[in-house]
Amino acid sequence: MRIFKALAVLGVVVSLGACEIFDPELEVDNTNAPDQSRALSEPGDIESLIGSTFNVWWYGYSYTYPAWTLAVAADENSSSWGNFGMRDINEEPRKAYNNDTGYSYRGVNQTPWYDMYQTVSSANDGLRAIKGGIQIGNNGADTQRAIAFGKFMQAMGHAYLALTFDRMFLFTEDMDLENAGNFELTDYKTVMTEAIKMMDQAIVEAGKGSFTLPANWIPYGSAITNQDLIKIMNSYVARFMAAVARTPAERAAVNWTEVINRINKGITQDFGIMLDNTDWYDLYKNYTQRFDWFRADMKAVGPSDISGAYQAWLALAPADRMDVDLNTPDKRIQGAAPRTDGTDFFYRAAQNFRADRGTYHFSRYGHKRFLSIRQTNLGFAPAMPLVEMDLLKAEAHIRLNQPDLAVPLINKTRVARGGLPPVTVNGPTGADCVPKKLFTAAGGCASLLETLQYEKRIELFSVVAGGAYFDARGWGTLLVGTPVHFPIAATELETLNLPPYTFGGVGGEGAAK
Repeated sequence: MRIFKALAVLGVVVSLGACEIFDPELEVDNTNAPDQSRALSEPGDIESLIGSTFNVWWYGYSYTYPAWTLAVAADENSSSWGNFGMRDINEEPRKAYNNDTGYSYRGVNQTPWYDMYQTVSSANDGLRAIKGGIQIGNNGADTQRAIAFGKFMQAMGHAYLALTFDRMFLFTEDMDLENAGNFELTDYKTVMTEAIKMMDQAIVEAGKGSFTLPANWIPYGSAITNQDLIKIMNSYVARFMAAVARTPAERAAVNWTEVINRINKGITQDFGIMLDNTDWYDLYKNYTQRFDWFRADMKAVGPSDISGAYQAWLALAPADRMDVDLNTPDKRIQGAAPRTDGTDFFYRAAQNFRADRGTYHFSRYGHKRFLSIRQTNLGFAPAMPLVEMDLLKAEAHIRLNQPDLAVPLINKTRVARGGLPPVTVNGPTGADCVPKKLFTAAGGCASLLETLQYEKRIELFSVVAGGAYFDARGWGTLLVGTPVHFPIAATELETLNLPPYTFGGVGGEGAAK
């Protein structure tokens, strides 16, 4: 029976250290099925398979595709280089995504599709083997740990599919792989609902007994206990509940009370990865620190300007925009005077982008907060910092008409790191208020919600792969014509004998308005 390519990883050959990397270009018939029972019969192999899933998931989103592409699509970073589809998706006016098998940068949607399904498939294989009687560890001592982690990663794979694509397959360990009727394309809302149910199952499983994750499953730098894992999973649920929204209406309709509930049960310190320059990299943070590859988009740092230069820049047609100096009291962006480095961003007047590809890409500001990762590929790479949860909680309070509870959460970083005056329930005040209204040349002070959005963009700049994009589409701040999600990869559509389709372009289907 022909099975869609993502499911082909069920035939993966397991080694003691990790699963074999899946090649999505291979023709897929489930020819490995006769060998699957032998490959998945040893407890050590099952445990290694489940333990490898976070690494597969990590590379499916924090390496090159789609992290770089989404960063420029969100106007967080700017780049006119063609690599990884950045120029195409960052052009103004926006155009539809090229969902063609011959597209040079088809990895934008192909990589997350296949890597997320490899994550799910490996987790499912391990869970299925355990249900079949395999016990992990001495007298089954580590079986519960494997179950909890497998369910966690099953949820993570599905959740990121729901964040990225318009529709996808639900695929659990209980499905009959020989019955094609089990696999129907399902919309992103349904899949996210099911992914959160999977995460809640994982939370229940993690609460049974006690365990510590092996260090190589998630190299956090210190031990992750089952109680730590429960906190991490609750925080991911909070992220997913908000990030899945495609429009301001969907974002407003989020169950914000439950978001706060999850955050209160979540992390109490930054969660992330200790990079080792061997098995664990973060090229999203690495390359966005390169002044020759990326600059901070003016729409990200510009609202902090008090000189009027940004508003004048924004009032111009894109083709007429050139790089300009800002003057901002936000010490993360600027030092004591214009043309000096801030704590998080550098100033550099020279431009590396080609003028013939649009001078609207030009910016004199770039990110440097993770410069040590750029230099060494070593050290701690935050994947979910506590400030993300603080600012998500602040948004929840604003949505629930509790601005007084949002204010101290925003001011935590705004004042201590930004050096800016404390914000009030009405937003920033004064002639030199920061930020100005977002994405408008009209000037004037931002609202409290806009201030929250600015604070989150600056504090989480180049931190969460896809994070700025997921926020921007829900906030309604994506540039008109930007795809709000991606179509199923063209290679997969061919395998499924489905017609090609895509999203984006000014006035196009699935485009920001």
